[in-house]
Amino acid sequence: MAGSLSDNPRGRQAVEISTVFTGLAFIVVCLRLYTRFFLIRCVGIEDAGIALAMLCSIGLTICIGVQAKNGMGRHTDTINDGDMTTFLRAFWASLIVYYLSLGLTKGSMLLQYRRIFPTKSFQVANWITMAVVISYTIWTVFSSIFMCVPVRAFWTHEKATCLNQFAVWFTNAAINIITDFAIILLPIPVIRKLNLGKRQKIGLISIFAIGGFVCLVSILRLQSLVAISNSADPSYDNPPAATWSSVESNVGIICACLPLLRPLITKWLPRAFPSRHRSIYSHSRPQNRTYGSRGGSKALRTKDDYVLDVTKRSNGSSEEGRDIQVVTDIHVEVDGADGRRISGWRTPASQNNWSDNISGKETQRENSTESLVNQHVRVSSR
Repeated sequence: MAGSLSDNPRGRQAVEISTVFTGLAFIVVCLRLYTRFFLIRCVGIEDAGIALAMLCSIGLTICIGVQAKNGMGRHTDTINDGDMTTFLRAFWASLIVYYLSLGLTKGSMLLQYRRIFPTKSFQVANWITMAVVISYTIWTVFSSIFMCVPVRAFWTHEKATCLNQFAVWFTNAAINIITDFAIILLPIPVIRKLNLGKRQKIGLISIFAIGGFVCLVSILRLQSLVAISNSADPSYDNPPAATWSSVESNVGIICACLPLLRPLITKWLPRAFPSRHRSIYSHSRPQNRTYGSRGGSKALRTKDDYVLDVTKRSNGSSEEGRDIQVVTDIHVEVDGADGRRISGWRTPASQNNWSDNISGKETQRENSTESLVNQHVRVSSR
């Protein structure tokens, strides 16, 4: 009979920590999707990937709750056979959704890289990394499903052929950490070739290296894997591994989403990202520029009265860095010719669309601009 969590502190702690991190990740994912759907209106397959990763993380937390309800955190000899079977079945399911969540999160980040760095050499490296991540995810999921053959032997302890759990879990953990570091390091060579100041380069590298927190959590999780892999009392020793697995999954999701939230932060806290280039715009472009329209003239009003479109060209002839654009997007609000308020993220690439919209012409939204970080990096081979 399933027990109460009130007298199971180890199980209760695992559930509480997992729930908190899952809740935080869910909020961040919702903010990301709101930003992508409603603010910049540029949604990609990577957003679907992170949403699926979030669903898997929620499934992981549910599995941890079921495990705790059926004995996780208690000694094996105090759990009846029915509860132990349910606990092991939930443990088996938790492995599957855990690896799916990790794989989907990594894939989402690599797909985002594909949009930002379109040079041939980077694309090749990116797709190679993607192939490794896909292969790794397929292996981890199938090795978890078929840890024992027949599958039900994982929770029934009937005679079966099973893989060495210690070898499988630590191999998976090692590859997981290696791919995490690879994803973090992948854009750094491109960023280093940008003709930018040292502080700007460090800032960009820091944004893409935020995933280092995931690597730290993955390394900390290893100790708990040692305990559960060699345990003669798995129900009692599993809470730390379950907790770290949930934390790792959710921290990965959060780190994948944070760089994409700048448009939302700027909308809510317009002073959070003050521009050092405000005077450049104010001297070259009047704040209240008037556009001709069918119904008269309407004034352009901006929340941030600046637009910066700087083209940095490298001095060398290498393919990467031959033509680098660093563009700062801004959020603007204007009154259209028909009196409607028009609001959105404007870049030099979409400037003509904004002018046409203000003058009442039919427009098609420019979706090629990726509002990813404070300063967007576009690399094109010409």
